[in-house]
Amino acid sequence: MKKYLWIPLVLILIIPVFVVSLTHHVPSGSSVNGILVTGIASLDSILAASAGKPVLINFWATWCGPCVRELPLLEELSLELGEDAVFIAVDLGDPELSTVEIFRENNPVGITVVWLSSEEARLVSDRYELTDALPFTVILNGQGEETARAIGARSSEWFASAVDGASGGAVALVEEEAEVHIYIVGSADDEAVAALVTEAVAIAGSDGFDLLDPTVPEDSAAMAEVYLPGSGWPYAQLCVGGACNRPVGTPGELRFAYESMR
Repeated sequence: MKKYLWIPLVLILIIPVFVVSLTHHVPSGSSVNGILVTGIASLDSILAASAGKPVLINFWATWCGPCVRELPLLEELSLELGEDAVFIAVDLGDPELSTVEIFRENNPVGITVVWLSSEEARLVSDRYELTDALPFTVILNGQGEETARAIGARSSEWFASAVDGASGGAVALVEEEAEVHIYIVGSADDEAVAALVTEAVAIAGSDGFDLLDPTVPEDSAAMAEVYLPGSGWPYAQLCVGGACNRPVGTPGELRFAYESMR
């Protein structure tokens, strides 16, 4: 099984300035959602209102298991830091607003969520030089300058250290070993699924993928545990360490996703 090392990068980026205050915190583990806003203008307004404070921007999507699992860690840290820092979860991967609205009904997200259309998501991805893999976290200091970034899920300690670093503290950034794993969703007797399996074995080896059939209750439950979409199959989702690409439908797309994450 192939492994890679991803190293968090440090860059500088100036953020456009608008004015509005949308910071909101709710109790961890409660059934209460934070604020949901839409569009780049809303994101920029939050950033402008956050001048003088560290900002953690977490780019995510509802189909990304590692993204969903780390959201409670971000909410917990946001509660701990209170008004000393701003946390924003920017949904880059869901083309329909209704998708994130339905998700939040069943999985409350306590920090502010910004949903972007597909076109706006591309613009923001270009602005921050993001990869296709999620989650992707960017840390800004009080002057709007980028001080740290990380591809893939991170620990509470990493988030706390990175936010502290944006306040002038020392950031402890650690290299992480990453394994390749592929989820294939569909019926085993489907030729399209067979083609995806062949490519998955070529990429990750015979032990590097899971084949899940949504019509089988046990497989459906396993899909729910890792937040895999229950529609649009057959598809494959490539994950490397704590980051996942959006689901794809062909071996060529799967190979491209793999090459882009190397």
